[in-house]
Amino acid sequence: MSWRGKLLRIAAILVVILVLSGGMYRLANQALSLPFRATNDMLHHRNAPITLDFLIPAGVHIDEQMTIRAVAHHRFQKPKTHLTRMMEKLSQILPVRYRIMTTILIYIFWTFLFLIFFRIFTWMRYWTALSVAFVCGAVVYYFMPDIIMGRLDDAGALLWSGVFLTLVRYVARRRKPHNGVAQTAQSETVPTRS
Repeated sequence: MSWRGKLLRIAAILVVILVLSGGMYRLANQALSLPFRATNDMLHHRNAPITLDFLIPAGVHIDEQMTIRAVAHHRFQKPKTHLTRMMEKLSQILPVRYRIMTTILIYIFWTFLFLIFFRIFTWMRYWTALSVAFVCGAVVYYFMPDIIMGRLDDAGALLWSGVFLTLVRYVARRRKPHNGVAQTAQSETVPTRS
């Protein structure tokens, strides 16, 4: 099969996947937009094997206008921990530049811990250990509560670490052929004893 045929097949598969995922998203969106009480009452009336009773949150009054999405949001919303609430209060007090500085310091702290671990307990080179430490630090930083509320800084840390890792890999691959050529040239110039 030629490369054009392969590209055409891949494009057709991607189009089918996009159409199916778009249809599933639209169907799920319409189902979640239905009124909760009317839908659950209809399922009870028809003796359906599955009802929406498991979505009913404790202590929340469900009126006629609430959708399935709103009820599910109340049901699966996780309560905030003490640390998260304390960080929210602290972030409201601190000025923006101190929040940014603190965020960068927390990220560098986690990266430094991973760098020390990789350099002591593995045989990684410095740049490889640093790039992997940036990625691991970004993953830990993503899941830890921090001073800046929201996901923008977490996504920025992940994006930066991915770009740095890609850059280090690219430079390492570009250097490899030059080192091999230099070693071959050196081995040819060294005279051998007979």
